[in-house]
Amino acid sequence: ITRRQTSLFVAISVLVTGAYFAPARASEANYRFEVSPVLGYRVGGNFEQEDGPEFDVEESGAFGLTLNGPAGNDGLWEFLYATQDTEIDTAGLFVDDPLLDVDIEYYQFGGVYLFEGERTRPFVALTLGASRFDPAPPEFGPETFFSASLAAGTYLNLAERFGLRLEARVFTTFVDSDSDLFCVSESGAATCLITIDGKTLNQWEARAGLVFRF
Repeated sequence: ITRRQTSLFVAISVLVTGAYFAPARASEANYRFEVSPVLGYRVGGNFEQEDGPEFDVEESGAFGLTLNGPAGNDGLWEFLYATQDTEIDTAGLFVDDPLLDVDIEYYQFGGVYLFEGERTRPFVALTLGASRFDPAPPEFGPETFFSASLAAGTYLNLAERFGLRLEARVFTTFVDSDSDLFCVSESGAATCLITIDGKTLNQWEARAGLVFRF
């Protein structure tokens, strides 16, 4: 995970912790929402090149933030943001450095189902939204696609308003077959790095985060 992501995680945790330990209201048992800064490690993902090699996404650390709120007795609504600062191995076909820097971000909304438990509550989650692939060379534009994620994990409730969240999540990005990625227009002509032949890109992530309830 990058130094920037680690610093952001620490800053958010400090701010949320300060709010958590502030004087509590009398109705604190009925929390309205929870915030979870999350650190993870993401693996997998490749672009299937039309009439060419596959380009693998390098595994690396990831940072995320989830916002949840009650939705019935055993449910939560969930907004998820997750980002990975990684590289795509291009085998030197497009640039001098075979590793192309790219940020992969997910913006998704969905729900969580909680199983029975007190100190420990297993859960499953499903979210839908968008994924954004932003290459480092400024001349190449970012790409956005529809995506979904499925997760399974558990809450460890350490106190009434504080806990830990552990989960494994798979992100699936749906791409159009035969579409072009990371294009730049030069002299009226478009040049693209990758022409996709597949339809999905899957990434898997192990995640752990603090849970603050308000």
